[in-house]
Amino acid sequence: KGFMPMISSFKELAKVQEPLAGGKGRTLARLYRAGYRVPDGFIILPAAFAGDDLIDDAWVQVQAYLARLRRDDRNGSFAVRSSALSEDSTEASFAGEFETVLDVRTDEEIRQAIHTVRRSRHSARVQAYSQAQGLEETEHEIAIVVQRLVRAEFSGVLFTADPVTGDLMRMTGNFVPGLGEKLVSGQVNP
Repeated sequence: KGFMPMISSFKELAKVQEPLAGGKGRTLARLYRAGYRVPDGFIILPAAFAGDDLIDDAWVQVQAYLARLRRDDRNGSFAVRSSALSEDSTEASFAGEFETVLDVRTDEEIRQAIHTVRRSRHSARVQAYSQAQGLEETEHEIAIVVQRLVRAEFSGVLFTADPVTGDLMRMTGNFVPGLGEKLVSGQVNP
């Protein structure tokens, strides 16, 4: 049985690791490797955790990846996002159900953000959504994505097919000024 890394950059994510990277992590890695302008980052795989706690060896690896990302931009900030293994499936999307922490800079802020995102898999919101979707599983395994934060004038969600009719010739979007977390969390209306 070979060694399975606990952390992987978008560039290095192996095919065998993709199912463990969750929907968001897997897609970001594929887009990054295909040459799309995806902000660089890395994925903390579920093996990096004992329950909801990041194990010490994984934290050392996280710090090494952060140091690499900071070489190009010492003052940059990061987004810490969930990547549930069950998200974006045929049964459910889980969009906005798990926590996201934006605009973190220091190692301590990032470590706390990782813990916040990881713990969100136990939230009442996730359990209620799971039950509403008819899913028996209410405890979801998640990977965590850490990537450079892009300061946007506007952010949003674009549906490449009409979400009501399924029409592939009609795209629909919801947008807000600034960072998109206000939109996906329901804090503001688009």
